Order: sequence, then structure tokens, then C-alpha cells
Amino acid sequence: AYISELEAILADEEKLLNLVREELTEIKEKYGDERRTEIQLGGIDHLEDEDLIPEEQIVITLSHNNYIKRLPVSTYRAQNRGGRGIQGMNTLEDDFVSQLVTTSTHHHVLFFTNKGRVYKLKGYEVPELSRQSKGIPVVNVIELDQDETISTMIAVKDLDSEEDFLVFATKKGLIKRSAIRNFNRINK
Repeated sequence: AYISELEAILADEEKLLNLVREELTEIKEKYGDERRTEIQLGGIDHLEDEDLIPEEQIVITLSHNNYIKRLPVSTYRAQNRGGRGIQGMNTLEDDFVSQLVTTSTHHHVLFFTNKGRVYKLKGYEVPELSRQSKGIPVVNVIELDQDETISTMIAVKDLDSEEDFLVFATKKGLIKRSAIRNFNRINK
């Protein structure tokens, strides 16, 4: 009798929905309380890709042959005296790490080239690779000319700063001081 009653409920969709409704009402009466959270419409005005990327401390390395990569700072660990260190990057025979900068995934990195051009990337835009990886060619990340190379990298937290400056010196002895905010409108 009990099995035939259950089969009848399963056969009739209306009976099934009524049974589910009754059981949910019982649960609500037994365990339910007032809503603790408030539902608001339109709480987020605009969501950027960067809002979905966690902010973490990173290390960006650039090799002499223009291979670039990023690693989380947690990849490296402090050592005591006499430590042998860990390998931070595999390189080709004639290659070596020429530049290293620590920053955050949400901060800017300015790349200055041998032709006097400057490029800007966010930390998260540099590909994260393994510690053993040699990196990827920097031309895959920044559109450089054939004979153009990265001369230096600088990590900048706030490109709108009124108080921070960069000082440039040329081979011919010219010195120029530029406000960091002048680099805010650089395209990739």
C-alpha cells in the first residue's frame, strides 16, 4: 500500500509538487527565521577584470636575451647563512637574469627601451610561469621593434602621484626629471 502510494505520487507531477511544497513549508516553520542579509539592486556599478584578480606580491624577471616571466613572492624563501639558494629561472647557456623587480599584481610596471620608448603593463599582465621556466619572449607581451630591447623596468604603485618623479640621464650628459603622472597615459 505504501509503495503504491509513493508510485502514485511519482506518476502525478501535481501531487509531487504539492508534497514538496508541504515539506518545504514544514521546514520553514520549524527552522526558519527572519532574513539577516539585505538584497540591494544595482550594488555594483562597474566590474573590471582587475577586480577579479587577487592582489598578491610578485617578482618579475627579465633575462639578458629578453625573456620575461612573473612568479609569486611566495616561490622564494628566506635562508640562513650558508644556504645554497634555489634556482629562480632556467636560462639558455649565454642568457642570465638581467633585471628583477618586486611589485604587486595590481601595480604598474614601466618598461623603458633602448630607443627611448616606454611601455606600461599591470603586474598581472606579465605571464605567470613556473620557477624552472626560462620565460617567454618579451615581444609576445610588448610590441617591440626588431632591434628594440628593454633597458630597464620600474614598478610604480600610483601613476597619479603628484610627489613622485623619475630622473633620466643620457650618454651625452643630459638630465631630465619627469613627474610620474606623465606616464599615466601610455598605451601598451
